[in-house]
Amino acid sequence: MVLLVIPAVLIAVISLASFAGGWVWWLDVLANFRAQYVAVLAVLGLVILASRWRRTGLAILGVALLNGVFVAPLFVGSPGEPVAGAPEMRVMSFNLLSTNESYNEVIEYIEATTPDIVLLHESSRPWEVAMESSDLDYEIVRGRSDNLIFGTLVLARQTVDATSFGFAEGDGRAIALSYQPEGWPAPVKVLSSHPVAPTSGDRAALRDAQLEFAADWASQQEGAYLVVGDLNASPWSSPFATLLGDGRMRNSQLGFGLQPSFSADTIFLLRVPIDHLLHSQDLRVRDRRLGPAMGSDHFPLVVDLQYAPGPS
Repeated sequence: MVLLVIPAVLIAVISLASFAGGWVWWLDVLANFRAQYVAVLAVLGLVILASRWRRTGLAILGVALLNGVFVAPLFVGSPGEPVAGAPEMRVMSFNLLSTNESYNEVIEYIEATTPDIVLLHESSRPWEVAMESSDLDYEIVRGRSDNLIFGTLVLARQTVDATSFGFAEGDGRAIALSYQPEGWPAPVKVLSSHPVAPTSGDRAALRDAQLEFAADWASQQEGAYLVVGDLNASPWSSPFATLLGDGRMRNSQLGFGLQPSFSADTIFLLRVPIDHLLHSQDLRVRDRRLGPAMGSDHFPLVVDLQYAPGPS
């Protein structure tokens, strides 16, 4: 039994330490696995509880419960009740992966899914050419500048006003859109964001600054607005919580479960949700789902939204 107790205690300590992610960057990375901590600690805690290590088993289960408090809202939270006749729109966000060449598969998926707005992250010149030469009926906006290899490519059903904040590593790595879907009484403001991955202390600080930029943008908006993209942060990351609070937004994931979008190359148990759509109170989520990987290490995120001002 000691061979189970030692790893259980170690995992419990790691999960508790990850709550200090706001002060230590690599602890914030460990916070991305909050759901895995719940599952593993619950199983180990029950097994240990059934042995003579009852107090240890109860302690492990207590830590599992604590982690579960932060995971549960994704399953039991409400996206808001739908309003009959309210105008709707569909948003698709997909990190293509820089080496991906599955052009036809992605084009066919967009055609079948019919989003109002498509945000393609890590899009290069070949992807721009593929979208421009396709039969898709979209206005195409390029977020990257000519001196960059990658950026975010925007496809919109209606005319869209766009402002790019740059996609170099030290830029805002975001593009702001003003878009009025057909049948909507007012435009919806969209910030497509793709912060850098927090693979070191310096890059984690840069990721946090880019999320803070998104929070500042959202705090200045009124009416219907979104922050959407590969945010390189899970719902349990400290800067993610700051983004939600400072931007006065809700997580579209509430009520739809984990929907782990990364990495498509690993087994389900190791995946984490880092692709997000956050929305203002004037919007409600009718549906939220992940699509097929289509050559990427991410799954595309597709969210159906409804314009319904007032309390949700």
